[in-house]
Amino acid sequence: MRRYGFNKKGFTMIELVTVIVIISIVGVMAGMGLVQIANAYLLAKKSTVAAQQAQIALTRLGKELAAVYTIDPAQTTATSLRYKLIGDTNWRRLTWTAADQPLTLDGDTLIDKVQAFSLTYHNTYSTSATFYSSATAVIELTFQLRGYGDTPLIFVKRTAI
Repeated sequence: MRRYGFNKKGFTMIELVTVIVIISIVGVMAGMGLVQIANAYLLAKKSTVAAQQAQIALTRLGKELAAVYTIDPAQTTATSLRYKLIGDTNWRRLTWTAADQPLTLDGDTLIDKVQAFSLTYHNTYSTSATFYSSATAVIELTFQLRGYGDTPLIFVKRTAI
């Protein structure tokens, strides 16, 4: 009579199912990690692009305001500045109208989709006001952009006039 015993040369069904479940769990975890890495990369890339655009705009505005000869106080507000440069007879205007609108210089777009913008006028580095006066020594520009995932990016530039 022949005896049947366990075949010790192969895997059982339970062992195979257990291995498949473990590999699936590890695969899902790795996939979630890759998604997180991709999102972090997109955040860094888009925030860097926004920061570069903001830096270009701030540099341009810093040079522009450093050469201011006169400012029209009647048409200068917390979101608009009318001024003349040294050696120029034409009035120039820096304006922003509302959220998601561009910041413009003489009608040309400096930076698009600005969420918030303000001009603050300082008589010294400590005293500030929302309106220009003859005692103004420093103009502070502040604007906010929307980064990737609606992350607010705030940029500030102070320029002595």
